[in-house]
Amino acid sequence: MGLQIKKEVVSSGVPVFQTVIETAQGGFTLDNTGITSGATMPAGTPMDYDESTRKAKPLKTAEVYENAGGSATQYKVKKGSLLAVGDYVASAEGGAAYAITAIDATGADYDVLTVGTTIGAATAGAALFQSSATGASAAALAVTPKGLLYQDTMVETGADVGIVLRGTLYARRAPAAPAEAKTAMPLIIYSQSF
Repeated sequence: MGLQIKKEVVSSGVPVFQTVIETAQGGFTLDNTGITSGATMPAGTPMDYDESTRKAKPLKTAEVYENAGGSATQYKVKKGSLLAVGDYVASAEGGAAYAITAIDATGADYDVLTVGTTIGAATAGAALFQSSATGASAAALAVTPKGLLYQDTMVETGADVGIVLRGTLYARRAPAAPAEAKTAMPLIIYSQSF
């Protein structure tokens, strides 16, 4: 019985990285717990990994599509988010984090996340993220990223993933990342060029 590693190559056709200087050695198997099988995890997704177990897990994020007010319970986010019903979602560490109660995916350009209690105002372009805790001031990153996903990857059991530890990426082409995640990865440069 081996590791049974699988690799499904998917590509958006748009390069996300300008420069890759260093990757984590050996590759990792995706921990797909709580992620929809068959979904595509885009290159540039913030990732955590464990070198002893050789498992990697993404920080689920979503980019806000349209401004939402301070009492909003519905948030429009760009298509492609890995967030799911039941995940706690937040906009800032130490802020409000509450469970997603519904996701309306009928929009052409965006999905609508509904939460039971507001997580506060959100500005278009900002990042929402999965929180490990729920409450009015309990928001915390569900995983602390150590790097970014190297290439688009289909979510499936045994999926093989590479992690970029040092490099520069086109921020506008990559998934949204909250400021706290960017701070946790000081060797990653989020370039604003196209």
